[in-house]
Amino acid sequence: MKSIRNKLAVATCTLLSQGAQQAIATESSWTTDTSYLLYSEADDRVTVNKIITRADVTLGDNDQLSLEAVYDTVTGATPTGAVKSFNTVSVTTPSSGGNGFKTASGSPDLVQFDDTRLGVNVGWAHDYSRTLTVNYGASVSVERDYEAYGGSLTINKETDDRSLTFTAGIGGSYDTIFQSSGGTPKPMGNVEENGGNPEFFGAGNKRGYEGMLGLSRIINRRTVARVNYSIKTLEGYLTDPYKLISVTDANGIEMERYFESRPDSRLRQSLYGILVHQLDNKDVIHLSYRYYWDDWDINSHTIDYRHRRNLDNGRYLEPHLRLYHQTAADFFHHSLKYGEPLPQYASADYRLDEMSSITLGAKYGLPAWGGMLRFRLEYLYQSFAEAEYDTNKAVIFQASYKKEFD
Repeated sequence: MKSIRNKLAVATCTLLSQGAQQAIATESSWTTDTSYLLYSEADDRVTVNKIITRADVTLGDNDQLSLEAVYDTVTGATPTGAVKSFNTVSVTTPSSGGNGFKTASGSPDLVQFDDTRLGVNVGWAHDYSRTLTVNYGASVSVERDYEAYGGSLTINKETDDRSLTFTAGIGGSYDTIFQSSGGTPKPMGNVEENGGNPEFFGAGNKRGYEGMLGLSRIINRRTVARVNYSIKTLEGYLTDPYKLISVTDANGIEMERYFESRPDSRLRQSLYGILVHQLDNKDVIHLSYRYYWDDWDINSHTIDYRHRRNLDNGRYLEPHLRLYHQTAADFFHHSLKYGEPLPQYASADYRLDEMSSITLGAKYGLPAWGGMLRFRLEYLYQSFAEAEYDTNKAVIFQASYKKEFD
């Protein structure tokens, strides 16, 4: 369990996705890592408070067990997708218990909400031989209006000299989606249909299947690299049951409001590469690039750069820069035109619009109480091409503490 594979996993800040990560063994038999994260958007929009606790337990020479619990609360106001107007529309949200939402002050196009989530992830890694490790993972996440269950299997095979690691993984998930009232609205159903009682169906179900192939390479004693290819297919109810889209006249005045509608399948693919290099002064730089594309006509580019600057007495400072750009989904519309036939699929969700973002911040770490204390502070700025709310700004703060036990 102390092969170069594990050192690579540490050096690359865990390259694989959650639930398909390589196990990381240390000299200790027990490691705990607890963190608190605050995500806060400007203008009293979304605020997330999250607590994550993780424990890694080494069981003998060939096994490691990982347990993680996540608890978060989400409050604030988020765009519904409707255009800004003074019309009042009744839509169910998690905070309403099925009796309509409370709109943000002066902005019926913003919906206030309050939700909580509890998630548990379990992982087990077993060394079947000197060069073969298999990781098993399972997860469950429960919210007031969303339930998710998943599992994964990842195989890591090294060459005899351990300079190359081949990775193959598969995973599956099953999710249930519904409004807090227990149902889902008819896609492209008029919100004011039947006197404000639109047609609803039962809970929606979504299934996901994914695969991943990866290759890690030790280039020299200071440089490692990794490349991953991932593919995921989603089938079932992919519509957001809370999102709306407006029908407007030639002056942009809302005439009607409909629930959105998305296709019932999605094929997602990505290529990811990362290079980790240690400089002469022992600083470590991480540079990664990710290209993503899907059959909703969204493609994106992500560049991520981190520079870990080692200070004295075990402290470090790690500046971080992330650049992101995506194209819009082929069914994204700011609004629909009054008098024209309704399309089969349409969404005004700003997350499906063409978007650019920049994240800038830093992490600071220092030894404390026999472990490592870390603080992270970042600023996020997003701009959208056509969405009703064309910018989003947020501050991200995280405090974490990690300790190893013999």
